[in-house]
Amino acid sequence: MDSVSINSTSASALSLLSGSSRALETTTTRVATGKAVDKASDNAAYWSIATTMKSDSLSLSSAGDATALSAAVADTAALGLDQATDLVSDIQAKLISAKAVGSDRQAVNGDIDQLKAQLTTVAQSSSFNGQNWLALGENQSPKVTSMVASVGSDAQGNLAVEVTNFDTAQSVLTSQNDAADGILTRSYLSVGSDGSANDYYLLDVGSKTPASPTAAQIMISNDTSNAQIDAMIGATKSMISSMVDASAAVGATQNRISGSADLMKSLENTANTAQARITNSDTEEDSTNLSVESARAALRISGLNIANSQQKSLTQLFM
Repeated sequence: MDSVSINSTSASALSLLSGSSRALETTTTRVATGKAVDKASDNAAYWSIATTMKSDSLSLSSAGDATALSAAVADTAALGLDQATDLVSDIQAKLISAKAVGSDRQAVNGDIDQLKAQLTTVAQSSSFNGQNWLALGENQSPKVTSMVASVGSDAQGNLAVEVTNFDTAQSVLTSQNDAADGILTRSYLSVGSDGSANDYYLLDVGSKTPASPTAAQIMISNDTSNAQIDAMIGATKSMISSMVDASAAVGATQNRISGSADLMKSLENTANTAQARITNSDTEEDSTNLSVESARAALRISGLNIANSQQKSLTQLFM
């Protein structure tokens, strides 16, 4: 009668070896990836939390990139306003110097023309990524620009993007559409030392809708009276005042953007740190465990070989 016997010792050794192989594989994967929770099967609860955190971190990173672009636009406008204010101050100084006895007002006007050209260049060049808060082209009007400030969740848990708004009507220096939209292209009513009132503007950029028909461009000649120069100086003072206000508005926007960027970076770092604490493994401990599991697996392979060898020897005795 034939029979089949089961080597319980070999079966037990094989079972132990299988367990050691799985433990070795798991530990090897953790050492290679540095992750204790790398997929849902590792720990469903932790994996779900970590995945949500990763999504939040990516959203914050994208918002941070968008905010960086907004910051660059605001920084460019601020720099342009600073340069333009200095140039208008120089023009005002030239007008004052023109009142000196014996001054060559024609020559002074040549200097003013050069400063005007620089002003136009500054306004036109203060552009970043297609955004220019200082100059408007034909058919353009001031507008409210919305910039990403932060990303969060609303009361329903939906993604919510917060924005910072800036009205470019506060900062436009020149407009090729409507001269009244630009600080340097609109006219200013100014009273001269003789009591006469006149409208003056600084730049002519060929606006479709020019400054007031009664307005005159700021320029002087040897025939220009001191009273007229005084009125021009008064107009430049008004322009500088408006430009200072524009710089303050842009500066406030810069601060809001900078504060939002710093907050989002901190939130992103916090999310990444929390995610790492949940998913990352203890590399030092796992390296030690890897050595232990490797040795254990080797011993169990030897044990299985011994068990199989004993069974073979017993079988040969009955042959």
